[in-house]
Amino acid sequence: MSIHLRKHSMRFRYIPIIAFVLSSTLAVVACGSEGGGQGTVTTDGALTISAPTDPGNLFPPKTLNATARQLAVFGYESLVSFGDDGKLAPWLAQSWDSSATEVVFKLRDGVTCSDGSTLSAQMVADNYTWITDPANSSAIRGVFVPPDLTATADSAANTVTLKTAMPNPFLTEMVGQVLIVCSSGLSHPDEYSNRFDGTGLYTLTDASPGESYTLTRRSDYTWGPGGTTSDTPGLPMTVTVNVITNNVTRANLLLSGETNLATVTMPDSERLETAGMPGISASMLSAELFFNHDDAHVTADPAVRMALVRSTNTEEIADILTGGNGSPAQSFQSGLPKTCALEDLNSSVPSFDEQDASRILDAAGWIMGPDGLRSKNGRKLTVNILHLQGSERVAAFEYLASQWKKLGVDVVIQTADSPVIQSILFSGNSGNWDVVDLAIGGVSFPSMMVPFFSGAGPQNFAKIKNPAFDLNVAVAMNTLGLEGCPQWQEAERAIVANADVLPIGWSSTVAYTDGFTARQVIPIEPWSIRTTE
Repeated sequence: MSIHLRKHSMRFRYIPIIAFVLSSTLAVVACGSEGGGQGTVTTDGALTISAPTDPGNLFPPKTLNATARQLAVFGYESLVSFGDDGKLAPWLAQSWDSSATEVVFKLRDGVTCSDGSTLSAQMVADNYTWITDPANSSAIRGVFVPPDLTATADSAANTVTLKTAMPNPFLTEMVGQVLIVCSSGLSHPDEYSNRFDGTGLYTLTDASPGESYTLTRRSDYTWGPGGTTSDTPGLPMTVTVNVITNNVTRANLLLSGETNLATVTMPDSERLETAGMPGISASMLSAELFFNHDDAHVTADPAVRMALVRSTNTEEIADILTGGNGSPAQSFQSGLPKTCALEDLNSSVPSFDEQDASRILDAAGWIMGPDGLRSKNGRKLTVNILHLQGSERVAAFEYLASQWKKLGVDVVIQTADSPVIQSILFSGNSGNWDVVDLAIGGVSFPSMMVPFFSGAGPQNFAKIKNPAFDLNVAVAMNTLGLEGCPQWQEAERAIVANADVLPIGWSSTVAYTDGFTARQVIPIEPWSIRTTE
């Protein structure tokens, strides 16, 4: 649908982009939390999930969208999983031998794709080869999979060997979480944007983008964690995922018993709490502001970036975004386990000081004009903000724009949904934006943040170049395990101290559940679902 926006008397403007959903994060690794539900386990039941955004492309190597990856895990699986203790556990791989530069996975026998074909070592190796091929523009290249990684299959031994030249202390954890696509999907990826071709417990039997998705349980599944098979009591026969973008509507559906799982934020979550609805809370960044470092943009000027950060009251904006329930940003990491995570990232953010922000721009030659706007060498200080949709976000960015206007900045605001923003950011072009609202959600291992903050890959859409970050990462990548935590933490601090990225604050998202149990619900793990009555 199109967005209708009112005019503003202040000097900032909205340019609508066609969009229809709100999603505030990219998903890298998921947050973990136990599911809720009471009662007797049912047979061949049905589960309904209310998603806050349409997933967009469902082909796993092409997306980092949180909703897309949640839906994809019903049809696709990874080589390893994580046990209740946070340690790696077998899945499609029954065992592995690893170092910081090489992993050899021994695959489980008897695994089949949804089309009946047998999962082979060559098929698995082909996934990694496809992902690392720059021509395929995989969204997870450099995130889950090092760009230089090579994959070799040994069909006789049923093993796959993955090698990389640069040491990575979390190599097994990263590559082991890649969702494996079967042969047809890899050969024809464009045909599987709304279809499944994996080894997962469910097939996608109906897809109506923007409305709903229907999943149906396979009858021949025997290799799930904990001995889960198609015949395990309590597994729903069908799962329906409805796209419900309105927070109030999601709350109402939970109260009326018309949905089993939905995330709801304040103030509507108060109604659910009062009704005694069980919920699981997870904390994550409410927003991150990425500044475009491309030379064509005013935000390439370090003085402009620092002045914008110094004139941003992150505490007030976080409260607007969360209905008064914001808290200081602890870390860029919000997934579990939080390996080497900081607890006070906000302490490294340049402090809020409007007078100092003005002095920074004065010193850099951005002169205030009689119209209340600054310019330098004939160039007006105009900042284009691209932010996600949602009433709270509109209010928050209107407030942010009013702060920056007092500094002498002309602000243009554009709104879009998450898939549109991601298509803009990951297109490889600098784009018509200077500041973008995006949170990279669920990062569990610090090495997975690296491509978003450095390098020439498409994930570094802001074109950040931070020598202090790069130096600390180089040391940490050559250090075993947790011994590199001090360097990983210094790297994280360097990004915010240099005003490359501004974490606004943390928010608490609650996933409310009714009529089922699961090991965790953020995200839900299909093999662990048990419907109840």
